[in-house]
Amino acid sequence: MKFAFNEEQQMFQDAVRGCLQRDVTFARTRAWAEEGLLGEFDNFSARQGWPGLGIHEDAGGQGGGIVELAIFFEELGRAAAPSGRLLATTGLALPLIFRATGSLQAVADVLENGAGVSVVIPGGRLVDAKCNEVVLREQKLFGAVPLVLDALGSAFLLVPVRTSNGVDLWLVEAEHSGIVISARQLVDHTRRFADVVLDGAVGQRIGSITDDDLQKVAACTALLVAAESLGLARRMLEMTTAYVKERVQFGVPVGSFQAVKHAAAEVLVDIEAAHSGIYYAAWALENAEIHGPLHAWMVKAFATESAARAADRALFLHGAIGYTWEYDLQYLYKRAKTNVELFGSPKAYRERIADSMNLV
Repeated sequence: MKFAFNEEQQMFQDAVRGCLQRDVTFARTRAWAEEGLLGEFDNFSARQGWPGLGIHEDAGGQGGGIVELAIFFEELGRAAAPSGRLLATTGLALPLIFRATGSLQAVADVLENGAGVSVVIPGGRLVDAKCNEVVLREQKLFGAVPLVLDALGSAFLLVPVRTSNGVDLWLVEAEHSGIVISARQLVDHTRRFADVVLDGAVGQRIGSITDDDLQKVAACTALLVAAESLGLARRMLEMTTAYVKERVQFGVPVGSFQAVKHAAAEVLVDIEAAHSGIYYAAWALENAEIHGPLHAWMVKAFATESAARAADRALFLHGAIGYTWEYDLQYLYKRAKTNVELFGSPKAYRERIADSMNLV
């Protein structure tokens, strides 16, 4: 069996890459981040129709499946685009809403509104971890959740509340008087994180989701983080190889030194392995293969760690210039490091893999 992009997928990848190269340059991302205007990218992506990727046309989406979403997030990573809103809403909230309601109209209502939806879970935790940060008392929500992705930029919060049968999902307006959202500044300035405190917040229960369905959604989200990390690693390798061809030491380009070649080659090996794993996992999830989530967990652990290693190698091979604020490598480097822990660390996924295979 040959796993390769078909003609439509290749055209889609080329179109997204061309759009990002033209309109989401490092210079523009730098300006958005330094001026606190990440919402400008959210507006741009909405004009492109990107929040509707992977969503059925009957719900007002753009269509496509998990493979197309993986392609899209790889390109977002390659550009170091401010992808928090897209990951929080398209990659997590909308699939949860559809699974909980079974209604394309519910998804369509969110897309038509054009506002982001942030899922109130800790950014450093597995999406489907069985935790109880938020509780329901007298139809009001109480709890404190740290490091919620894109909470500060979203109009709505999707709040999971664990029950004996699974998880209830509550949709709450972010500006509700019973909610306090406090910004958290992490090393990656191109993403928004915030601590969310719910103190008697009132919302609408939109439905419930089983642990099995929650696991499937969580696996897709983990895959998209892995795909973004793959794009980050590719771009860092491209920047590094271009630099070592130009940088001269002892009268020759430093890229001619064997140690430099080996370092770059090791990054390429990781990239190729991650690529194969990610797109196999995407195919498996899209086709409801029984081991699809297992492969998604594997690539989340491997691809994010591989991108972090690529970041360290890129920084080392760039020398002193790689450490400077003015050099664009910093955006890729910081995103790669953040993605290692986002929605679960490699250790957490490997423990889950071991449990699922009865290894421990």
